Amino acid sequence: MNKLLIPALVGAALVCGPLALYAQDWKTITRYEKAPVKEQLTERFLKYVKEDTQSNADTTQVPSTKGQKKLAKQLAKELKKYGVQDVKVNEYSIVTGVIPSNIKKEVASIAFLAHMDTAPEISGKGVTPRVIRQYDGKDIVINADKKLVLNSYTAPLLTKAHGHDLIVASGGTLLGADDKTGLSIIMTMVQYLYDHPEISHGPITIVFTPDEETGAGIEKLDIASLGVDYAYTVDGEDLGELMTENFNARAFTVVFTGNRAVHPGNAQNSAFADNLLMASDFHTLLPRQQRPETTADKRGFIYVDEITNQGDTSTIKGIIRAFSDEEFAALTSTVQNTFNTVKAMNPRAQGASIEFKDEYQNMKNALPPAMLTLTKTAMQAEEITPKEISARGGTDGATLAAAGIPTPDIFAGMYNIHSELEYADVDVMEASFRTLMRLITLWAEQKPVASNTAQ
Repeated sequence: MNKLLIPALVGAALVCGPLALYAQDWKTITRYEKAPVKEQLTERFLKYVKEDTQSNADTTQVPSTKGQKKLAKQLAKELKKYGVQDVKVNEYSIVTGVIPSNIKKEVASIAFLAHMDTAPEISGKGVTPRVIRQYDGKDIVINADKKLVLNSYTAPLLTKAHGHDLIVASGGTLLGADDKTGLSIIMTMVQYLYDHPEISHGPITIVFTPDEETGAGIEKLDIASLGVDYAYTVDGEDLGELMTENFNARAFTVVFTGNRAVHPGNAQNSAFADNLLMASDFHTLLPRQQRPETTADKRGFIYVDEITNQGDTSTIKGIIRAFSDEEFAALTSTVQNTFNTVKAMNPRAQGASIEFKDEYQNMKNALPPAMLTLTKTAMQAEEITPKEISARGGTDGATLAAAGIPTPDIFAGMYNIHSELEYADVDVMEASFRTLMRLITLWAEQKPVASNTAQ
Protein backbone atom coordinates (compact mmCIF):
# COMPACT_ATOMS: atom_id res chain seq x y z
CA MET A 1 0.00 0.00 0.00
CA ASN A 2 1.19 3.53 -0.75
CA LYS A 3 2.11 5.04 2.61
CA LEU A 4 0.88 8.44 1.44
CA LEU A 5 -2.66 7.05 1.40
CA ILE A 6 -2.52 5.66 4.94
CA PRO A 7 -3.64 8.80 6.82
CA ALA A 8 -6.76 9.05 4.67
CA LEU A 9 -7.58 5.39 5.25
CA VAL A 10 -6.98 5.76 8.97
CA GLY A 11 -9.30 8.73 9.24
CA ALA A 12 -12.04 6.96 7.33
CA ALA A 13 -11.80 3.88 9.57
CA LEU A 14 -12.43 5.63 12.88
CA VAL A 15 -15.87 5.38 14.41
CA CYS A 16 -16.58 8.50 16.43
CA GLY A 17 -20.29 8.24 17.11
CA PRO A 18 -21.52 8.89 20.65
CA LEU A 19 -22.42 5.24 21.26
CA ALA A 20 -18.87 4.16 20.42
CA LEU A 21 -17.21 6.83 22.51
CA TYR A 22 -18.79 6.01 25.85
CA ALA A 23 -19.31 2.26 25.64
CA GLN A 24 -17.17 1.67 28.74
CA ASP A 25 -16.59 3.87 31.77
CA TRP A 26 -13.31 2.52 33.14
CA LYS A 27 -13.46 4.63 36.31
CA THR A 28 -16.85 3.27 37.29
CA ILE A 29 -15.84 -0.29 36.47
CA THR A 30 -12.70 -0.11 38.64
CA ARG A 31 -13.99 2.29 41.32
CA TYR A 32 -11.06 4.52 40.53
CA GLU A 33 -9.23 6.27 43.34
CA LYS A 34 -6.78 9.05 42.53
CA ALA A 35 -4.56 8.90 45.63
CA PRO A 36 -3.06 5.41 45.09
CA VAL A 37 -2.29 6.21 41.45
CA LYS A 38 -0.57 9.46 42.42
CA GLU A 39 1.53 7.54 44.90
CA GLN A 40 2.53 4.97 42.26
CA LEU A 41 3.44 7.73 39.84
CA THR A 42 5.54 9.46 42.49
CA GLU A 43 7.36 6.31 43.60
CA ARG A 44 8.17 5.27 40.04
CA PHE A 45 9.37 8.72 39.07
CA LEU A 46 11.63 8.99 42.12
CA LYS A 47 13.15 5.61 41.23
CA TYR A 48 13.67 6.37 37.55
CA VAL A 49 15.31 9.80 37.98
CA LYS A 50 18.03 8.32 40.18
CA GLU A 51 19.36 6.44 37.14
CA ASP A 52 21.79 8.61 35.19
CA THR A 53 20.55 8.33 31.61
CA GLN A 54 21.92 11.58 30.20
CA SER A 55 22.46 11.13 26.48
CA ASN A 56 25.72 12.00 24.72
CA ALA A 57 25.58 13.90 21.46
CA ASP A 58 29.27 13.31 20.74
CA THR A 59 28.99 9.63 19.87
CA THR A 60 27.22 7.62 17.19
CA GLN A 61 26.76 4.68 19.54
CA VAL A 62 23.19 3.81 20.57
CA PRO A 63 22.51 3.92 23.39
CA SER A 64 25.03 6.70 23.89
CA THR A 65 25.43 6.07 27.62
CA LYS A 66 25.56 3.04 29.91
CA GLY A 67 22.83 4.31 32.21
CA GLN A 68 20.26 3.89 29.47
CA LYS A 69 21.17 0.21 29.15
CA LYS A 70 20.66 -0.23 32.88
CA LEU A 71 17.29 1.51 32.91
CA ALA A 72 16.13 -0.45 29.85
CA LYS A 73 16.71 -3.74 31.68
CA GLN A 74 14.92 -2.42 34.74
CA LEU A 75 11.90 -1.33 32.71
CA ALA A 76 11.76 -4.64 30.84
CA LYS A 77 11.73 -6.52 34.16
CA GLU A 78 8.90 -4.32 35.40
CA LEU A 79 6.85 -4.88 32.24
CA LYS A 80 7.17 -8.64 32.67
CA LYS A 81 6.09 -8.34 36.30
CA TYR A 82 2.80 -6.82 35.17
CA GLY A 83 1.99 -9.39 32.54
CA VAL A 84 3.25 -7.71 29.40
CA GLN A 85 4.09 -10.32 26.79
CA ASP A 86 6.89 -10.63 24.25
CA VAL A 87 9.05 -8.16 26.20
CA LYS A 88 12.31 -7.51 24.39
CA VAL A 89 15.37 -5.32 24.86
CA ASN A 90 17.23 -5.16 21.56
CA GLU A 91 20.91 -4.42 20.98
CA TYR A 92 20.17 -0.69 21.06
CA SER A 93 18.34 -0.93 24.42
CA ILE A 94 14.96 -0.26 22.83
CA VAL A 95 12.34 -1.87 25.07
CA THR A 96 9.16 -3.28 23.51
CA GLY A 97 6.29 -5.37 24.82
CA VAL A 98 2.66 -6.17 24.04
CA ILE A 99 -0.48 -6.27 26.14
CA PRO A 100 -2.73 -8.61 24.12
CA SER A 101 -6.33 -7.72 23.39
CA ASN A 102 -8.84 -9.17 25.86
CA ILE A 103 -11.87 -8.77 23.58
CA LYS A 104 -13.02 -11.07 20.79
CA LYS A 105 -13.71 -8.55 18.05
CA GLU A 106 -10.94 -7.01 15.95
CA VAL A 107 -10.19 -3.44 16.94
CA ALA A 108 -7.48 -0.88 16.25
CA SER A 109 -4.07 -1.51 17.77
CA ILE A 110 -2.27 1.33 19.53
CA ALA A 111 1.16 2.02 21.00
CA PHE A 112 2.44 4.29 23.75
CA LEU A 113 6.04 5.55 23.72
CA ALA A 114 8.35 7.37 26.12
CA HIS A 115 12.11 7.91 26.08
CA MET A 116 14.64 6.92 28.72
CA ASP A 117 17.37 9.48 28.11
CA THR A 118 17.70 12.96 29.56
CA ALA A 119 19.09 16.07 27.88
CA PRO A 120 22.82 16.28 27.05
CA GLU A 121 23.10 19.90 28.20
CA ILE A 122 22.97 19.29 31.96
CA SER A 123 24.15 16.41 34.11
CA GLY A 124 21.74 13.65 35.07
CA LYS A 125 24.13 12.13 37.60
CA GLY A 126 23.35 12.17 41.29
CA VAL A 127 19.84 13.59 40.93
CA THR A 128 18.38 14.22 44.39
CA PRO A 129 14.63 14.65 43.99
CA ARG A 130 12.41 16.38 46.55
CA VAL A 131 8.65 15.99 46.79
CA ILE A 132 6.56 19.02 47.71
CA ARG A 133 3.13 17.91 48.87
CA GLN A 134 0.13 20.16 48.23
CA TYR A 135 2.09 23.14 46.93
CA ASP A 136 1.11 26.28 48.86
CA GLY A 137 1.76 28.81 46.10
CA LYS A 138 4.94 30.29 47.61
CA ASP A 139 8.42 30.47 46.05
CA ILE A 140 10.21 27.11 45.93
CA VAL A 141 13.92 27.31 46.74
CA ILE A 142 15.65 24.54 44.85
CA ASN A 143 19.16 25.57 45.86
CA ALA A 144 19.84 28.67 47.96
CA ASP A 145 23.58 28.76 47.27
CA LYS A 146 23.02 28.77 43.51
CA LYS A 147 20.01 31.09 43.82
CA LEU A 148 17.78 28.58 42.05
CA VAL A 149 14.20 29.52 42.85
CA LEU A 150 10.89 28.60 41.26
CA ASN A 151 8.43 31.48 41.23
CA SER A 152 5.97 33.13 38.85
CA TYR A 153 8.88 34.64 36.90
CA THR A 154 11.11 31.58 36.48
CA ALA A 155 8.13 29.20 36.15
CA PRO A 156 5.04 31.05 34.86
CA LEU A 157 2.83 27.95 34.92
CA LEU A 158 3.57 27.36 38.60
CA THR A 159 0.57 29.54 39.49
CA LYS A 160 -1.71 26.78 38.15
CA ALA A 161 -0.18 24.17 40.48
CA HIS A 162 -1.60 25.39 43.79
CA GLY A 163 -2.50 22.34 45.88
CA HIS A 164 -0.65 19.93 43.59
CA ASP A 165 2.18 17.58 44.49
CA LEU A 166 5.40 18.74 42.80
CA ILE A 167 8.85 17.20 42.44
CA VAL A 168 12.07 19.21 42.05
CA ALA A 169 15.80 18.47 42.05
CA SER A 170 18.42 20.03 44.34
CA GLY A 171 20.64 22.00 41.97
CA GLY A 172 23.63 20.94 39.90
CA THR A 173 21.55 18.53 37.81
CA LEU A 174 18.34 18.52 35.89
CA LEU A 175 15.46 16.55 37.40
CA GLY A 176 14.84 14.19 34.48
CA ALA A 177 11.14 14.95 34.12
CA ASP A 178 11.73 14.84 30.36
CA ASP A 179 10.77 12.06 29.86
CA LYS A 180 10.71 10.06 33.06
CA THR A 181 7.27 11.47 33.70
CA GLY A 182 6.21 9.66 30.51
CA LEU A 183 7.90 6.43 31.61
CA SER A 184 6.11 6.63 34.96
CA ILE A 185 2.71 7.33 33.42
CA ILE A 186 2.90 4.48 30.92
CA MET A 187 4.21 1.98 33.47
CA THR A 188 1.48 2.94 35.94
CA MET A 189 -1.05 2.41 33.15
CA VAL A 190 0.44 -1.04 32.52
CA GLN A 191 0.08 -1.97 36.20
CA TYR A 192 -3.49 -0.64 36.33
CA LEU A 193 -4.53 -2.81 33.40
CA TYR A 194 -2.86 -5.80 35.08
CA ASP A 195 -4.66 -5.12 38.36
CA HIS A 196 -7.98 -4.57 36.58
CA PRO A 197 -8.48 -7.25 33.91
CA GLU A 198 -12.15 -6.30 33.78
CA ILE A 199 -11.24 -3.30 31.58
CA SER A 200 -11.87 -4.21 27.93
CA HIS A 201 -9.09 -3.19 25.56
CA GLY A 202 -7.56 -3.97 22.22
CA PRO A 203 -3.89 -4.77 21.56
CA ILE A 204 -1.49 -2.30 23.18
CA THR A 205 2.22 -2.02 22.41
CA ILE A 206 4.66 -0.38 24.81
CA VAL A 207 7.90 1.18 23.51
CA PHE A 208 10.68 2.83 25.51
CA THR A 209 13.42 4.40 23.40
CA PRO A 210 16.98 5.64 24.10
CA ASP A 211 18.62 8.82 22.80
CA GLU A 212 15.49 10.73 21.86
CA GLU A 213 17.25 13.96 22.78
CA THR A 214 19.87 13.40 20.07
CA GLY A 215 17.41 11.89 17.58
CA ALA A 216 19.50 8.75 17.25
CA GLY A 217 17.41 6.21 19.16
CA ILE A 218 14.23 6.16 17.09
CA GLU A 219 16.30 5.44 13.98
CA LYS A 220 17.14 2.04 15.47
CA LEU A 221 13.50 1.05 16.04
CA ASP A 222 12.13 -1.55 13.63
CA ILE A 223 8.94 0.41 12.98
CA ALA A 224 7.58 -2.15 10.50
CA SER A 225 7.58 -4.84 13.19
CA LEU A 226 5.45 -2.86 15.65
CA GLY A 227 2.25 -3.87 13.89
CA VAL A 228 0.17 -0.98 15.25
CA ASP A 229 -2.35 1.31 13.61
CA TYR A 230 -1.80 4.39 15.76
CA ALA A 231 0.58 5.57 18.48
CA TYR A 232 1.15 8.29 21.05
CA THR A 233 4.32 9.64 22.57
CA VAL A 234 3.83 10.65 26.22
CA ASP A 235 6.43 13.39 26.14
CA GLY A 236 4.51 16.67 26.41
CA GLU A 237 4.31 19.35 29.02
CA ASP A 238 1.30 21.21 30.44
CA LEU A 239 -2.18 19.87 31.22
CA GLY A 240 -4.24 19.20 28.10
CA GLU A 241 -1.47 19.77 25.58
CA LEU A 242 -1.80 17.73 22.41
CA MET A 243 1.14 18.27 20.10
CA THR A 244 -0.05 17.83 16.53
CA GLU A 245 2.62 19.72 14.62
CA ASN A 246 6.40 19.99 14.78
CA PHE A 247 9.26 21.53 12.86
CA ASN A 248 10.63 20.18 9.65
CA ALA A 249 14.28 19.64 10.52
CA ARG A 250 17.43 19.71 8.40
CA ALA A 251 21.09 19.78 9.41
CA PHE A 252 23.93 21.29 7.39
CA THR A 253 27.70 20.90 7.44
CA VAL A 254 29.96 23.45 5.77
CA VAL A 255 33.70 22.90 5.34
CA PHE A 256 36.21 25.56 4.25
CA THR A 257 39.81 24.60 3.52
CA GLY A 258 42.39 27.37 3.46
CA ASN A 259 46.15 27.72 3.22
CA ARG A 260 47.67 29.31 6.31
CA ALA A 261 51.18 27.92 5.81
CA VAL A 262 52.30 31.21 4.25
CA HIS A 263 53.96 33.60 6.71
CA PRO A 264 51.38 36.33 7.46
CA GLY A 265 53.97 38.99 6.77
CA ASN A 266 54.15 37.76 3.16
CA ALA A 267 50.43 36.95 2.74
CA GLN A 268 49.62 39.64 0.17
CA ASN A 269 49.76 38.40 -3.42
CA SER A 270 50.48 34.86 -2.21
CA ALA A 271 48.55 31.60 -1.96
CA PHE A 272 47.48 32.52 1.59
CA ALA A 273 43.81 31.66 2.30
CA ASP A 274 42.26 32.08 5.74
CA ASN A 275 39.70 29.36 6.50
CA LEU A 276 38.99 30.93 9.90
CA LEU A 277 37.87 34.12 8.17
CA MET A 278 35.68 32.11 5.78
CA ALA A 279 33.92 30.39 8.68
CA SER A 280 33.47 33.70 10.48
CA ASP A 281 32.07 35.39 7.36
CA PHE A 282 29.63 32.51 6.78
CA HIS A 283 28.28 32.79 10.32
CA THR A 284 28.09 36.59 10.18
CA LEU A 285 26.33 36.74 6.81
CA LEU A 286 23.46 34.48 7.87
CA PRO A 287 20.49 36.81 8.51
CA ARG A 288 20.13 37.81 12.16
CA GLN A 289 16.36 38.11 11.78
CA GLN A 290 16.28 34.37 11.08
CA ARG A 291 18.17 33.30 14.21
CA PRO A 292 16.43 31.40 17.07
CA GLU A 293 16.41 34.36 19.46
CA THR A 294 14.60 36.56 16.92
CA THR A 295 11.86 34.08 15.98
CA ALA A 296 8.85 32.60 17.75
CA ASP A 297 5.50 30.88 17.18
CA LYS A 298 5.33 29.58 13.59
CA ARG A 299 8.52 31.28 12.32
CA GLY A 300 11.46 29.02 11.59
CA PHE A 301 15.17 29.71 12.04
CA ILE A 302 18.76 28.96 11.05
CA TYR A 303 21.20 28.15 13.83
CA VAL A 304 24.94 27.52 13.76
CA ASP A 305 25.62 25.36 16.79
CA GLU A 306 29.26 24.40 16.26
CA ILE A 307 32.38 25.80 14.57
CA THR A 308 35.58 23.79 14.83
CA ASN A 309 39.02 24.35 13.36
CA GLN A 310 41.89 21.98 12.70
CA GLY A 311 44.83 23.45 10.84
CA ASP A 312 43.69 24.60 7.42
CA THR A 313 40.16 23.18 7.81
CA SER A 314 37.20 24.92 9.46
CA THR A 315 33.93 23.01 9.89
CA ILE A 316 30.57 24.62 10.63
CA LYS A 317 27.57 22.58 11.74
CA GLY A 318 24.09 23.98 12.02
CA ILE A 319 20.39 23.32 11.77
CA ILE A 320 17.37 24.62 9.85
CA ARG A 321 13.89 24.50 11.38
CA ALA A 322 10.54 25.51 9.84
CA PHE A 323 6.90 24.46 10.00
CA SER A 324 5.91 25.10 6.38
CA ASP A 325 7.54 23.49 3.37
CA GLU A 326 7.81 26.92 1.74
CA GLU A 327 9.79 28.49 4.59
CA PHE A 328 11.84 25.31 4.94
CA ALA A 329 12.92 25.61 1.31
CA ALA A 330 13.57 29.36 1.66
CA LEU A 331 15.79 28.94 4.73
CA THR A 332 17.72 26.15 3.01
CA SER A 333 18.28 28.47 0.03
CA THR A 334 19.53 31.17 2.41
CA VAL A 335 22.16 28.82 3.82
CA GLN A 336 23.15 27.68 0.32
CA ASN A 337 23.40 31.26 -0.99
CA THR A 338 25.46 32.36 2.00
CA PHE A 339 27.87 29.50 1.35
CA ASN A 340 28.06 30.45 -2.34
CA THR A 341 28.83 34.07 -1.40
CA VAL A 342 31.67 33.17 0.96
CA LYS A 343 33.10 30.71 -1.55
CA ALA A 344 33.09 33.40 -4.25
CA MET A 345 34.77 35.85 -1.87
CA ASN A 346 37.69 33.46 -1.40
CA PRO A 347 38.99 32.27 -4.78
CA ARG A 348 42.25 31.10 -3.18
CA ALA A 349 40.48 28.63 -0.89
CA GLN A 350 41.80 25.10 -1.30
CA GLY A 351 38.31 23.68 -0.90
CA ALA A 352 34.72 24.46 0.10
CA SER A 353 31.76 22.11 0.52
CA ILE A 354 28.26 22.09 1.91
CA GLU A 355 26.09 19.11 2.80
CA PHE A 356 22.46 18.97 3.95
CA LYS A 357 20.86 16.11 5.87
CA ASP A 358 17.12 15.80 6.54
CA GLU A 359 16.35 14.85 10.15
CA TYR A 360 12.56 14.74 10.65
CA GLN A 361 9.35 16.07 9.14
CA ASN A 362 6.30 17.96 10.32
CA MET A 363 3.76 15.33 11.38
CA LYS A 364 0.74 17.57 10.78
CA ASN A 365 -0.40 16.10 7.47
CA ALA A 366 0.04 12.53 8.73
CA LEU A 367 -2.46 12.86 11.60
CA PRO A 368 -6.05 11.95 10.66
CA PRO A 369 -8.56 14.52 11.94
CA ALA A 370 -10.75 11.73 13.33
CA MET A 371 -7.83 10.49 15.46
CA LEU A 372 -7.37 13.95 16.92
CA THR A 373 -11.11 14.22 17.59
CA LEU A 374 -11.05 10.94 19.49
CA THR A 375 -8.00 12.03 21.49
CA LYS A 376 -9.60 15.32 22.44
CA THR A 377 -12.77 13.45 23.40
CA ALA A 378 -10.70 11.29 25.76
CA MET A 379 -9.40 14.42 27.50
CA GLN A 380 -12.83 16.03 27.67
CA ALA A 381 -14.28 12.87 29.20
CA GLU A 382 -11.73 13.37 31.99
CA GLU A 383 -12.73 17.05 32.33
CA ILE A 384 -9.50 18.22 30.70
CA THR A 385 -9.54 21.02 28.13
CA PRO A 386 -7.51 19.95 25.06
CA LYS A 387 -4.96 22.43 23.73
CA GLU A 388 -3.56 21.69 20.28
CA ILE A 389 -0.01 23.01 20.07
CA SER A 390 2.77 23.30 17.54
CA ALA A 391 6.12 22.25 18.98
CA ARG A 392 9.24 24.21 18.10
CA GLY A 393 11.17 20.96 18.07
CA GLY A 394 10.51 17.32 17.29
CA THR A 395 9.63 14.02 18.94
CA ASP A 396 9.99 10.34 18.13
CA GLY A 397 6.42 10.64 16.90
CA ALA A 398 7.53 12.66 13.88
CA THR A 399 9.59 9.70 12.67
CA LEU A 400 6.74 7.25 13.27
CA ALA A 401 4.26 9.51 11.49
CA ALA A 402 6.56 9.76 8.48
CA ALA A 403 6.70 5.94 8.42
CA GLY A 404 2.90 5.65 8.32
CA ILE A 405 1.96 5.41 12.01
CA PRO A 406 0.15 8.60 13.10
CA THR A 407 1.72 9.62 16.43
CA PRO A 408 0.74 12.85 18.21
CA ASP A 409 2.22 13.75 21.59
CA ILE A 410 0.30 13.88 24.87
CA PHE A 411 1.07 16.02 27.92
CA ALA A 412 3.08 14.41 30.74
CA GLY A 413 3.39 17.07 33.45
CA MET A 414 6.99 18.24 32.87
CA TYR A 415 8.01 21.89 33.18
CA ASN A 416 11.17 24.02 32.69
CA ILE A 417 12.72 21.05 30.92
CA HIS A 418 16.44 20.79 30.15
CA SER A 419 17.33 23.00 33.10
CA GLU A 420 18.15 22.92 36.81
CA LEU A 421 14.73 24.56 37.35
CA GLU A 422 12.95 21.55 35.90
CA TYR A 423 9.99 20.22 37.89
CA ALA A 424 7.27 17.61 37.59
CA ASP A 425 3.62 18.04 38.57
CA VAL A 426 2.25 14.73 39.89
CA ASP A 427 -1.37 15.89 39.56
CA VAL A 428 -0.85 16.63 35.86
CA MET A 429 0.88 13.25 35.50
CA GLU A 430 -2.22 11.66 37.02
CA ALA A 431 -4.41 13.53 34.53
CA SER A 432 -2.22 12.18 31.73
CA PHE A 433 -2.65 8.68 33.14
CA ARG A 434 -6.43 9.11 33.08
CA THR A 435 -6.25 10.34 29.50
CA LEU A 436 -4.36 7.20 28.47
CA MET A 437 -6.88 4.99 30.25
CA ARG A 438 -9.78 6.75 28.53
CA LEU A 439 -8.01 6.45 25.19
CA ILE A 440 -7.61 2.71 25.69
CA THR A 441 -11.34 2.24 26.21
CA LEU A 442 -12.25 4.50 23.28
CA TRP A 443 -9.84 2.77 20.91
CA ALA A 444 -11.37 -0.57 21.93
CA GLU A 445 -14.43 0.56 19.97
CA GLN A 446 -12.56 1.48 16.79
CA LYS A 447 -12.17 -0.75 13.77
CA PRO A 448 -8.68 -1.84 12.66
CA VAL A 449 -7.16 -0.34 9.52
CA ALA A 450 -5.08 -1.73 6.68
CA SER A 451 -1.55 -2.65 7.72
CA ASN A 452 0.81 0.32 7.97
CA THR A 453 3.61 -1.92 6.81
CA ALA A 454 2.01 -3.10 3.58
CA GLN A 455 3.85 -2.19 0.43
